[in-house]
Amino acid sequence: MLRYFKKYVWAAYALSVLIPAASLAAFSLVMGGNVVKTLPGLFSSLMLFFACLYVMPRLMGQLADRKAEQLVSLYNDGCDPDAFRAQAAAPARAIGEPYTEAGSWFLSFYALALADGGQVEEAARIGEGLRASAAQAQDERERAALLVNMEPVVQRLLGARPALGAVEEAERLLEGDSSAETAQRRNFLAWERGVLEARLSGDDGVLAPKLAHVRETEGYPLRMRVLAAADEAAVRRRQGDGARERECLRFVVENGNRLPAVPEARARLAELGK
Repeated sequence: MLRYFKKYVWAAYALSVLIPAASLAAFSLVMGGNVVKTLPGLFSSLMLFFACLYVMPRLMGQLADRKAEQLVSLYNDGCDPDAFRAQAAAPARAIGEPYTEAGSWFLSFYALALADGGQVEEAARIGEGLRASAAQAQDERERAALLVNMEPVVQRLLGARPALGAVEEAERLLEGDSSAETAQRRNFLAWERGVLEARLSGDDGVLAPKLAHVRETEGYPLRMRVLAAADEAAVRRRQGDGARERECLRFVVENGNRLPAVPEARARLAELGK
C-alpha cells in the first residue's frame, strides 16, 4: 500500500471502534440497560470488536490499492499523462526513500508521465531513487522486483543498454525461485531482453514482429500498445513497408489520446498523404 493511502487504514481502525460502540449504544437503548455489564453482552461486544478489527483494515487496504490502480489506469488505459500527473503528484510526493515494491511500481509510471510532459530532470531524480532503492534492498526477490519496476524508466531515460543491464541483473537474482509470481517476472524479463537485444543489434526482422504482437494484443495496457505501434512504425519505415507504417501510425493517432507520440504520428501521416 502507498503511504499516501494509509489514511484509509487509520479510518479502518477508527471504524473498528466506532461500529461496535454505536451498535452497543443502540442495543443498550433498546434493552433499557447496559448490555456490556452482562456476560453475554460483554462476549458479544468483544466478538464484534475483534471482527471489525480483522475485517475493516483489510477492506480499507483493498480500497487503497484500487485507488492507486485507478490512478495508474488514467495513464496506462486512458493514455492521459496530464491527468495522471495532476492526480498522482500528491501520492508520489508522499513516497519516501528507500522505495518499497509498491512505491517503486507507482513511481515508475509517474516518472514516465513526467518525461512525457518534458519534466525530464524530475523523472531522472525519481529514476535515481529507484536505482538507489534497488541497490539497498537486502532481499533478492525484493531487489528483483524493484529492478523490474525501474526498467521502463531506465530504458526511457538512459536507453536500451542500461535497461538490458537491469533486466539481466533481475534475471540473475530470480534464478532458482520457482514461485508463480517469479515465473511471471521471468516471462516479462525474457520478453524485454529479446526486445532490447533486437534494438541494440539493429535486427528489425526480430524487432518488428515483437512490436506488432504488443500492438495487436488487447491484454496489454493501451499505452504500451500505442508506444509499440509508434516504435513499429519507425521500424516499418526503415524496412520500406509503407502500408504497415501507415497502419501503425493510424493506431497511434486513433488510440493514443494525449500521449506525445500522437502529434508525431499525425505529422508523419500528413507527410505520407495518409
